[in-house]
Amino acid sequence: MTINTQSLSVLLSEDQNINSDSFSSGDWKNLAENAQIEGVAPLAYWNLSRSGKISALPQSSQQALRAAYAQTWKQNLDIFNELEILAREFSRANIPVVLLKGACFALTIYPDIGLRPMGDLDLLVPLTKLNEAVKIAKTLGYVDAKPEAAPGLRELLNHEICLQKTGARSITLEIHKSLIADKTFKYSVPIDWFWTQTEPLNNARFPSLLMLTPTAQVLYAAAHAMLQHGGRIAPLRWFVDLDRLIRFYGQRMDWDLLLSQAGVFEWSSALDAALAQTRMYFDTPIPASVRAKLSAYNDRHKDLVEYLKNKPITHTQEEHQKLMSLNTYGKIRLLLALIIPSPAYMRWRYDLKTSRALLIYYPIRWWGILKDGVNTVIKFIRS
Repeated sequence: MTINTQSLSVLLSEDQNINSDSFSSGDWKNLAENAQIEGVAPLAYWNLSRSGKISALPQSSQQALRAAYAQTWKQNLDIFNELEILAREFSRANIPVVLLKGACFALTIYPDIGLRPMGDLDLLVPLTKLNEAVKIAKTLGYVDAKPEAAPGLRELLNHEICLQKTGARSITLEIHKSLIADKTFKYSVPIDWFWTQTEPLNNARFPSLLMLTPTAQVLYAAAHAMLQHGGRIAPLRWFVDLDRLIRFYGQRMDWDLLLSQAGVFEWSSALDAALAQTRMYFDTPIPASVRAKLSAYNDRHKDLVEYLKNKPITHTQEEHQKLMSLNTYGKIRLLLALIIPSPAYMRWRYDLKTSRALLIYYPIRWWGILKDGVNTVIKFIRS
């Protein structure tokens, strides 16, 4: 038996209605490996332990899942220790902060902080407070994660400032000024509505932090998965988040508001795709009327959502998917940055010690782009 994403999702559900007695040692090994890839290894360990099925796994698989949980718990503890410092300093400066994505989920919809891996810490602040927030973070030891590929490109394409703090454990901090996308993206939306959909996090350790309302969180999570990143790379972890959001908040879900705002943003196709995938994995309790209305919508991003579901086979195709999400000006700026990135970016990207090496590495980069482009055309013709 092969443990695919669908069977793995059953083991992550509440009832775990799967005949695991038929699993071989190879099946369990495959499960542990897939759980790591999909970002759900800690949750798989938790569920299998609580159900008493963990003992059925080979020792190597048990240890791999246990190690994933322990590592996630320690990493998240470090992140929350850092968040406590940041939240305190932002509060002193009267900067409202909304905790987003993994960090918010780990503190609310999951019963243990070790169950939700997160690669970075995402915070939303008002645009008028962005520079002040970044300045405070830098006084605490954070630096820019990487140079700009071209002057002004970050302001044009990024909806967040990405910072990094190195030490015993590296922590990446993303301070958002908006959600999903900014300015040049076809599916970008004003941030104003989301600021009207905030409420206290209600966590004694973080009294000043806000979070999005459950309805806004579902809309944001769906667009993040299907538009910002595309279904092609959406790990199972993101659909677990959606399932848990809907189940945890239950009666608080305002389905009418969710549908109407998705329509206003023209995110209905993204919401439909994300909820359909979530329900396929976990039989998530989404009202039939909501599913019917979503499937009937046909907004202008539907083709893009479908295109982004395709996993790119080459780097050129991956960049093409990014370009398809941008308006004309954004496409031109990104293409120029890909072909002729700034010297600072080149030194960072290729770990160059001297500027002289740029004379060699620019042609190396162009040759790599050309080869990948030709390879893409060949694969497209053969497919």
